[in-house]
Amino acid sequence: MADKDSQNCEANRFIDKKVKILPIKNSELLSANPIFSCQLDGKGNGMPIESHGKATIAKPCWIHLDFSNQQTINWIQSTDLLPNLVKEELIKPNQISKETRFDSGILVVMRGVNYTPNTLPDPIVTFRFYITDNLVISTRHQQIDAISQLKENLEKGIGPVDVADWLIQVSELISDQVNLSFDGVHNKIIKLEDSVLNQHILSYKEIGRVRKQLIVLRRLLSPQRDIFVKISTERISWIDDNDRQRLHDISNQQNHYVSDIDSCLLRLASIMEQITSFLAESTNKRIYLMSVFTIIFTPITFLTSLLGVNLGGIPFNDRIWSFSLLVVLIFAISIVSVIWLRLKKWW
Repeated sequence: MADKDSQNCEANRFIDKKVKILPIKNSELLSANPIFSCQLDGKGNGMPIESHGKATIAKPCWIHLDFSNQQTINWIQSTDLLPNLVKEELIKPNQISKETRFDSGILVVMRGVNYTPNTLPDPIVTFRFYITDNLVISTRHQQIDAISQLKENLEKGIGPVDVADWLIQVSELISDQVNLSFDGVHNKIIKLEDSVLNQHILSYKEIGRVRKQLIVLRRLLSPQRDIFVKISTERISWIDDNDRQRLHDISNQQNHYVSDIDSCLLRLASIMEQITSFLAESTNKRIYLMSVFTIIFTPITFLTSLLGVNLGGIPFNDRIWSFSLLVVLIFAISIVSVIWLRLKKWW
């Protein structure tokens, strides 16, 4: 019975006997034709990968691949460094944010934005990586600003010192890009609120663009917040308690921004209600003013229409003062109508 339970437990875990864990020759990694590669020196620098060297826990390697490159696809499909499920996930074009644990490492799919100031919406990018204690293999198709920033950090000597630090830094950089995008949207909402307070009528199209970006950001942040929590609770040998706390802090920050996005969506709904109220009030004022003028000119119109009938027998049509009397009568009717409206407090 114990043997059966052990087999069931083993079947529920992602195990691939063909996966190489140690040692990993750098020449195998370079054959993937990476768009960027380096070996961490443990001090925050990224050294070029030497073909005769090896990826170790002290000095792990990172290769960044473009999965649209056919040579890279062939390498991913044929290498023994990756479990079969990971191979499929690294080259799959459309992905959702998720994290999957394997015996040899973890697979993470993250989505972020390339923040572009004064532009809505920001481009959405997808980033996939498989990470073990001595190796990081990441893939992308679009250029990712967070990865470019991570490369700059390695050049400056302030990059990750190990694979856990790499995971944390790349998570922070991707989160920072999302947060910058949210801050840009938030500033836009403040301007919209100021315009509404000044009773400026805004276009629903402009509000719709801001609302769409908020919804996209929320869809990005919500699952990734759960990913950071999940990784921080996983028992992984190369993630220590300090790393788990940093991942937990990232998750808390994501949770804070999700709450802010929900608040901003409510503020946008309030803006739209105020605009609708302004439009309704403006329309009512115009209709009211037209109704007042209609009341004033209805008896005058009736009188002129009656006298304009082309028939004989109109009273005093042969008198010189008849036209003057008609004008005086029209003015008198107008004045009486205005006084009556004022007394009724309709005007």
